[in-house]
Amino acid sequence: MAPKKSVETSPEAAKARLAQAGRNEPCPCGSGKKYKKCHLQEDEAAASPPAGPPDPDERLQNGWRLVEQRRPGAAEKEFKAALELKADLVDAVVGIGMAKLQAGDNDGARTELSKVVKLSEKVAADLKNDKAKDGFTRKEAQPYIRASHALGCLAYDQARYDEALESLSRVYEVDEGTVGTEARLVAGKTLVKLNRPADAVPILEHATKGEGGAGRAHVGLALAQFLAGNEKAALEALDKALEHNLHFGKAVLRQLRGRADNPLGATPGSREEALIYAQTYGDVWDDAGKKFLEAALQARHGRSSESVAAPAG
Repeated sequence: MAPKKSVETSPEAAKARLAQAGRNEPCPCGSGKKYKKCHLQEDEAAASPPAGPPDPDERLQNGWRLVEQRRPGAAEKEFKAALELKADLVDAVVGIGMAKLQAGDNDGARTELSKVVKLSEKVAADLKNDKAKDGFTRKEAQPYIRASHALGCLAYDQARYDEALESLSRVYEVDEGTVGTEARLVAGKTLVKLNRPADAVPILEHATKGEGGAGRAHVGLALAQFLAGNEKAALEALDKALEHNLHFGKAVLRQLRGRADNPLGATPGSREEALIYAQTYGDVWDDAGKKFLEAALQARHGRSSESVAAPAG
């Protein structure tokens, strides 16, 4: 019988041989020996190398996957395990806060997310000194921005409007991307809730130029301008909103049926985008605002009808 022959020892080659031959079949090396008497043990060892040290980043990613699956209890355990492996992993503290928020533990979420803001004081100072407008693209700043945004939304939901404005301003002052735009949209409706629509106007005007916020920001701006007594400007903003998405008005007036549950997947100009706006921001449209909106839609429809009916030439 031929002696044992040398073979490639990479994990991939070992896995290929394990898939090719059974224990009692001839070894793929060509020695004529049974696989179990030749290279089986070596291949098993090569294909399953010993586990390395625990990886905090892997536990962190596991936690975020569990948050996406709406399993906050399991997610929190993963984030805590990541922290045990790496005590300064601020992303894991954010994760614990978001898991608690998802589980309905608002007080616990506020405690954890506030820790992140405190731990990120140097990051915040650096962003301010740099006059940053791209904060969320900086990996070291993401925990600070995520925590501030979540704290702002949580404070809004609990009618702690001044606290909400403070947290949201920390976001949009250093980021003009998607996250900053969303913070401006929430800040705008917060100011409306505080009966300060004139203060909401410049914040929402800025949001109309931001990523992904043009249509929704124009709807909010229309309301803020109307409540501030600037009806002409309100109509101009509303026209721009409806040019972006004809469904916005009907969604706010609850003339559209259905519910959209995937904000990130909503196509610009779609019914889903309009429904998401109404679900998220529609609570600030009071009776007076809705009457203005309804009258504006009727007038706009009338203008469209006249345009269609007008004779050629």
